Amino acid sequence: NRIKIIIDIFTQLKEKLDKKFPIIIKLTVQDFLGEGKGLALKEGVEITKYLVDLGFDAIEPTSGRTNMRVTINKLYPIVSFRNSEDENYFVPTAQKLKPIMKDCPLILQGGIRNPLSAENFLKEYIADFISMSRPLIYEPNLPNRWKSGDISPSLCRNCNSCLSVGVRGETHCVIKEKKEKKG
Repeated sequence: NRIKIIIDIFTQLKEKLDKKFPIIIKLTVQDFLGEGKGLALKEGVEITKYLVDLGFDAIEPTSGRTNMRVTINKLYPIVSFRNSEDENYFVPTAQKLKPIMKDCPLILQGGIRNPLSAENFLKEYIADFISMSRPLIYEPNLPNRWKSGDISPSLCRNCNSCLSVGVRGETHCVIKEKKEKKG
């Protein structure tokens, strides 16, 4: 049973934490490994329904791999955005999950690099919250830049080089570091 450990942890947290303490899960809902391999979205939807009914306070759906062009290096996939259409790659999955979420907020992640897109996803009820990781590794002040009126997209290109150094506890953008050393 794929979700037994999740149920066990959730149950223990509910017993031990204050009732107001939110329990949120980042949940793989599909693997993009091809037909008959890994977790298919249909099964991910069923798992999500179950966890919504169980009482999670929010769910951030994710995937094990991406369906974009992927080049494997020793440990991590290098995923490059070829154009703006490659961004926001988890929106189609979120659109399939949102109708089953009831009152449980959906947290959207996956290639969000533009504040106007993020705002639109919230306005159109595709998501209740937006989550970002790699853009904030590249540019930790990004939300403040957007808030100040500079709404140009994040310069993060999703190369995942930050993950390869992150294994050593040195999470930072390798590409940005190289640019800064050059200039």
